[in-house]
Amino acid sequence: MTELIAARRRMAIFLGLFLFVVVLLTSQARSPDRRQVGAIGTGVLTLLMPVQAGMARIADGVGRMWELYTEIGRLRVENARLRGDVEALSRKMAELREQAAAAQRLERLLELRSQTAYRSLAAHVVGRDVSRWFGTLLVDRGSRDGVRRNAPVVTADGVVGRVIEVTLTTSRVLLIVDSRSAVGALVQRSRDLAVVEGRSERTLHLKYLSRTAQVEPGDLVVTSGQGGVFPKGLVVGRITRVVQEEGEYLQEAQVEPAAALDRLEEVLILLPR
Repeated sequence: MTELIAARRRMAIFLGLFLFVVVLLTSQARSPDRRQVGAIGTGVLTLLMPVQAGMARIADGVGRMWELYTEIGRLRVENARLRGDVEALSRKMAELREQAAAAQRLERLLELRSQTAYRSLAAHVVGRDVSRWFGTLLVDRGSRDGVRRNAPVVTADGVVGRVIEVTLTTSRVLLIVDSRSAVGALVQRSRDLAVVEGRSERTLHLKYLSRTAQVEPGDLVVTSGQGGVFPKGLVVGRITRVVQEEGEYLQEAQVEPAAALDRLEEVLILLPR
């Protein structure tokens, strides 16, 4: 009961103050000289001044927050646009670098084409044999382009292998590191004849070297032209290690292939003119 009476009392006080302010403002509006607010109006304005100042500060703060919010939104949109531009430029730069690298490789192939007496045919690598260690690869040239079995395949760096299968539009190339591959070779410095064999590894093996052959690491190995497949003078690789076993009449050597067989993208197929 007491709480109800107190609530009613607070409500009555509020209504009284509200009516007082309304009457005051009404009388002030009817005053002949509205510029004069009077003592009571001055008192009311004095009481309301802190509230007005606080409301003004709140309004200013809200306005600044709204401006900041809209500015952040504009910055986010601008950042997204700039990020898209940067990504587009990055893709374009990557494409240009790829085109420049391809142009450089093709330029070296063209230089090799001008140096060989064979008719050469450029081809792109389109597949690899994953069942063997660098065993074979597939290129996009076939019988309709004039490719035949046993055609030598090279790059500007050196020998790649030879064609072993031909379809109308593709050819399969047996790499020189495959265990089925053997190439007649010549140590360029000493002029010693030998045979380069593959063992399905990253390196080649130079076999049938005379024990008296003066070969050493760093010597360049080229094709000998014997065997009827590879023309003479094509680079095969460099000797990395010489193996001489006690009591043997022959010696062997390991050879690092000159061509990057695991990173081939374009090759030249050599065809008789």
